[in-house]
Amino acid sequence: MVIGSGPAGAAAARELTQNGIPVTMLEAGTRFQHGLLVRSGGKNLFRRTPALQEEAGHSVSGDPRTLCYVKFAPGGLTNNWTGAVPRFAPEDFTEGERLHERYRWPITYADLAPYYDKIERSLDITADPRDVPQLPGGYVAYRNRIPDDWRDVERSANEYGQGFTTYPLADGPPNMLVRRGTAFNSYTSIVRPLLRLPNFRLQIGAHALQLEWSPTNGKVDGVVYFNRHSGRTERIEASAVVVACGPLGSAKLMHNSVSNDFPHGLGNSEGLLGRFLHDHPREWWSFQMDRPLTLLAPAAYLTRLPYASSPPLLATSWTLGTATVQDRIRSRFGLKGTAVGVQMIGTMIPSEACIAKPSATKKDEFGLPALDVCIRYSDAEVDNVVRARQHLVNIMGDAGCRAIIGPVVPTLFPGTIAHYGGTARMHAKPQYGVVDAWNRVYGAPNVLVCDAACFTTACEKNPTLTVMAIAARAATRLAHDLQHT
Repeated sequence: MVIGSGPAGAAAARELTQNGIPVTMLEAGTRFQHGLLVRSGGKNLFRRTPALQEEAGHSVSGDPRTLCYVKFAPGGLTNNWTGAVPRFAPEDFTEGERLHERYRWPITYADLAPYYDKIERSLDITADPRDVPQLPGGYVAYRNRIPDDWRDVERSANEYGQGFTTYPLADGPPNMLVRRGTAFNSYTSIVRPLLRLPNFRLQIGAHALQLEWSPTNGKVDGVVYFNRHSGRTERIEASAVVVACGPLGSAKLMHNSVSNDFPHGLGNSEGLLGRFLHDHPREWWSFQMDRPLTLLAPAAYLTRLPYASSPPLLATSWTLGTATVQDRIRSRFGLKGTAVGVQMIGTMIPSEACIAKPSATKKDEFGLPALDVCIRYSDAEVDNVVRARQHLVNIMGDAGCRAIIGPVVPTLFPGTIAHYGGTARMHAKPQYGVVDAWNRVYGAPNVLVCDAACFTTACEKNPTLTVMAIAARAATRLAHDLQHT
């Protein structure tokens, strides 16, 4: 049983079916949500995505501005995805050790490398395949390098120990006209082709409510779900369950799954379920240059400062691209401009105080406790992003190009980028984690949590490629276990 058709669920289902395992996928959404993407000459000229909404009725404590985006539709949040697919660097799995062993991942970059490569081969990635500081290169379908007149910026970045390269994007073929908002969507690109297989079944409109624990068998043996088509609560048996509902949805499902053996939720024996919730602080702004340079489409990526010279688990990356729709169209013809749009992504140090837990007062549509999301950025995490503005200005100045920052969009509060993680974190020790190195829930090893809920820490990179690689790795091991037990 795979619950969720987003990137993690799709990657796990494909791996399981390829290994001969029969898979039933439950998807809470009832229909695919269309958008529109117009792509010409390797440039996205027009993109309309479905509305991004808070669909699950969460309650919020902590920062009252917190957003909790959910997408109940086949493909999940890939319906709104930008397509960013950077690999994590080897140090991203280890640098947390500088603070405490609770921040040590139980897997390494070497463990994920073959799965990174496998996933990348299905994503139609546009990128520069070479390694740069803090960003390993990977398999790309369409090679692209930053324009020649940006080379001085690249050299300036290198002097700070940073890389400056084309941002790896799952942008698809150079020319596209499709009725979806993204070039890659986990439903259209992975799940829908699986429907041709005899060992795969997709059930849409199936909202998972609870995993049923069998004390006699010592495992989960069924999933209770609400069938939106029949309007009834139903049950389906399962020999193993892959939970891939997103970090908030997965935490809620596990919290709902109470039993005599797990009175506080499945996998919550140590009280860690929902804790260490983290997110990406994010800012949008633009700057004006004193001389025109080639418009950046696809976007360029300035990697984080070196690990040794940065505080543990505090970093920022910068994505540089076009600032207006007009410039996006002009970039199709290789023209120059003076305006550059910037997205900055920072990090959080995961804390037990940031938690997704059952609400004491609010119920969901099924009469179960709603999820209460308690998260806020620390002053240090906000300051880390704010200080990074000037660093980019300095790099541009060192490259001989004066930059003046325009208005900053006020987005320094949780949830704006839909990159939550950590609610069922992985660790080698159950005292610090909900799942082990193979994503198996401690105390319930036939349940795997494979989305970003399993992240031990966050880094300043988009999580989707790493989510899919982790899910594929876990599913490969699960297939082996199912075939040999």
